[in-house]
Amino acid sequence: MTFTSDNDALMYLQSQYGSVDPSKVQSRRRQYYSYVQYPLLGQSVFNFFSTPVGQSNRQLTNIQQGGNLDNPFLVKSIRLSYFIQNPNQGAYVGTDVTTLYADLVNGLFQVGFLKFIIGSKEWLYIPSPFLYMPPAYGYPEYIDGGIHSIVQATGITVGNSPYATLKNQKQNAYLLQPAPLINENQNFRMTIEYPSGLVPVIATTVVTVPANPLFIGVHMDGIEVRPVQ
Repeated sequence: MTFTSDNDALMYLQSQYGSVDPSKVQSRRRQYYSYVQYPLLGQSVFNFFSTPVGQSNRQLTNIQQGGNLDNPFLVKSIRLSYFIQNPNQGAYVGTDVTTLYADLVNGLFQVGFLKFIIGSKEWLYIPSPFLYMPPAYGYPEYIDGGIHSIVQATGITVGNSPYATLKNQKQNAYLLQPAPLINENQNFRMTIEYPSGLVPVIATTVVTVPANPLFIGVHMDGIEVRPVQ
């Protein structure tokens, strides 16, 4: 079920569950997120929102039940992101394995498909999802000149490390219009898939397991309808 406005979604809920007393129901903006570890050799399918916070931790997810939600949720936007404890830009010595730049412009962030299923229906199948559904957090990005070269103690001169990132401008957010509704306790599934084959990590000097693993994640932003707390 998709809706072109929040009022349409409310009318649908009323038809499903009866009339609603506005004093006992509230809507609020809500975001759900889920991160999974990306292995060095890659993986064909990554499942998100399948592991609840009780079996994980708040840094990786905030979902309470795997694969379903406590309240009806109108999905307005989907954003993809990643995090790593130490991106190690200072360790660049002129090779791809010492910076995440290679993975961002030539690796796992350039390929794959995102699949979004609600109930038994497939709602989205998006190619190169990290490019079309970037973080779009809306904060500005600054890149200064920095140090142009360093002569190491070994006598080796190192130049600027290459830099790349996913789109952060808010206008790059992937908006769903019409917006699909995930009903209370309705099963849904979100995956990122690499059907053409495994895509290994290029920056294996930066991404190390278990010391410095790479995590990829999905954020669902939308409107939750719930009883007044």
